[in-house]
Amino acid sequence: MKGFTHFISATAVASCVPGAAQYAIDHTSFILLWGGVFGLLPDTLDFKFNRFFYKFDTLYEPAQEPDPEEIAAVVARHIERAQAEKRVVTLHLHTIKLGADLWRQYQIAFDTEQQQIHVEIGPIVNTGKVPIPGSEPREKHSATTPVACRFTQNYDTVTTVSIFSGPSFAFVPKPEGVDVQFLPWHRSWTHSLTLGALFGLIAWVIAALASGHWLYPAWMFGTVVTLGYWTHVVEDQFGFMGSNLLFPLTKERTPGFHTMRAMDPLPNFMTCWLSVALLFWNLSRTTSSFPQVELSGWAYVLYAVIIPVALMLFGRALMRPAEPQPAVTEARVPMPSPPRAGAPAPPEEDEEDEEPS
Repeated sequence: MKGFTHFISATAVASCVPGAAQYAIDHTSFILLWGGVFGLLPDTLDFKFNRFFYKFDTLYEPAQEPDPEEIAAVVARHIERAQAEKRVVTLHLHTIKLGADLWRQYQIAFDTEQQQIHVEIGPIVNTGKVPIPGSEPREKHSATTPVACRFTQNYDTVTTVSIFSGPSFAFVPKPEGVDVQFLPWHRSWTHSLTLGALFGLIAWVIAALASGHWLYPAWMFGTVVTLGYWTHVVEDQFGFMGSNLLFPLTKERTPGFHTMRAMDPLPNFMTCWLSVALLFWNLSRTTSSFPQVELSGWAYVLYAVIIPVALMLFGRALMRPAEPQPAVTEARVPMPSPPRAGAPAPPEEDEEDEEPS
């Protein structure tokens, strides 16, 4: 989810801590906002710190006139290297920058059925990912390279490389084959429930030392920080990548539920709506200076939650276009066609989508 969604949902969860909303009003405290701040922290740690300290075995930079055979071979050889050396091998693929606002797009398809890598060189795009008409390469624009060992992948089959820094991969040898992991520096130790509990414990101690009391209000600050952090981790678990939930007890990410993406508008808007409804309810029940809800609990749930959510889901069902079924299924993984000029490009990987904004 987007950064604001994480912030407002973590703030709403913080308002559910018994006494926290009342304490915020009585003492003009930012205790609820601390929940939102720690709801942003996992991605902040990843995109502002963790990604810059992560070590890669190879930093591959394609030429400005990229060779698809070379790119496919680089990816395939790294998969085979992980299998042969029985260790995790990491690879970062740079983008192809052609100018201040121009980038050459290329795509990598991991065909786990045929055990091969397919690369296709795409058009030149601007930073908004809009292709330049007629910029597609006319010769040597695609290549397929077989991989000499089995590999699996539980993220997107096709990775699009276009702007900014480019994607990263970790190739992890396992009994069933090499596991291809997308953005290995993302949602690792930073997205763990244990780290959230640790931050909550630290906040408890600091609040206790500042107030001189180990229980009230220190326990509320610790709980707000922990729940705010956990809210982010749980929300991300509904995506594709998952999180390392119990680091350091667990070493790898638990696969996500594959129900949404970071850029999907409906889950983001729906989460924000429900968070505001919950926050408004908790604050209205805390103080008379806040606008009061003149409805019973069940009536409020009906009008502020059930009916709006039903309308959102119904609207999405009406606007969703029917997906055409191809008459013939190709053997290799199909590459998505580039969008027409002037049309918005499809969302890319979490490398850009997940960064707090």
